[in-house]
Amino acid sequence: MSTVTSPPGEDLVDTYIRMPQMRAIGITEYPEIGRVADKLKMLNVPTPRPCGSEVCVKLAASAMHIDEIYAAQGTALGRFFGPKKVSEESPFLLGSSVSGTIVALGDDVSGFRIGDEVIAIPAEKGDVASWAEYRCLDQKWIRHKPSELSHVDAAATVMAACVAWGSIGFSDVKSGDHCVVVGASGAIGVMTLQFLKSLGCHVTAVCSGASIAFVKQHGADEIVDYTKDDFGDVAVANGVLYDAVFDCVGGRDVEASAFRCLKKTGVFETVVGPMKYIGEKKLSWPAFLKIMLYIVWRMTITRLNGGPRYTFGEKYPRLVINDALDRVLKYNIRMPVPKIVPFEIEPITQAIRDIQTHRSKGRTVIDFSLRSV
Repeated sequence: MSTVTSPPGEDLVDTYIRMPQMRAIGITEYPEIGRVADKLKMLNVPTPRPCGSEVCVKLAASAMHIDEIYAAQGTALGRFFGPKKVSEESPFLLGSSVSGTIVALGDDVSGFRIGDEVIAIPAEKGDVASWAEYRCLDQKWIRHKPSELSHVDAAATVMAACVAWGSIGFSDVKSGDHCVVVGASGAIGVMTLQFLKSLGCHVTAVCSGASIAFVKQHGADEIVDYTKDDFGDVAVANGVLYDAVFDCVGGRDVEASAFRCLKKTGVFETVVGPMKYIGEKKLSWPAFLKIMLYIVWRMTITRLNGGPRYTFGEKYPRLVINDALDRVLKYNIRMPVPKIVPFEIEPITQAIRDIQTHRSKGRTVIDFSLRSV
């Protein structure tokens, strides 16, 4: 499907004021697991109006994350952020990332003006309703978009930059350290790879053979094709020990491989945990709690044993976004965006199906200025 850029037109604020309803993408009934794309609809919903400390942003771009799909189907951590009640009268609107222009201000807003280009700070409570023409956000969850980044680049970069830089903050890596990034071609992985290179680290990327050129392009010093070799076995065979392993895939097999090749002072940092693709399944509360208890146990036991540390998660985005974006700009770090789609149901549903294969590289971004022809 080809796309063209919409021509510049009416004043953004006047258009917003005259729109009682807007287009938004969401669901009006619960989807089966793995079938979110089949339930998506382009809806007409009331245009949001800001109050108090809120601003209303006209969306220019929004990135597509696998976690948004998990939220819509209520799996893994999505069970906390997903729909509690869904109907035609009360649809669940998807989308989290925001890059756009302020078109209206609540009475208590300070530090922002109509016309400012802004991005949303990822919220730890979960975000929804960004696959829409407009979204209201409290001013504490936005910041001015760096002028060096286009709306597409900003939408693609922010979440991954916060997660990657927040996880690196737990590792205490320094220049000259030898690190591994598992899942280096994914959005979080490729951002982690670039951040580590900016710190002066030597990085081994773990990816499929199809992604070798991609991770080389983004700075990988060495590469292990996981479809052929286990990175832990390769390291042991070559007598290599690493300072840190960053896991962007999940699974106890990754953890086991990492602990075979980490220095005693090293760290295993996972943003996923012991279950690969945890968001693919509807876990019972006992199963979910078992995973959380395992993580706590691993973090505790590795500290007590004095060997390589096990760490999980990342620092809150609101605590790292400024440092992360400063580094992005200083070292010209960018999120690859191999696919940009218009704000239309057919290309977005296809993009979701592609993301669910776990073979997509970088980020897919919705560009609201595009239309199909």
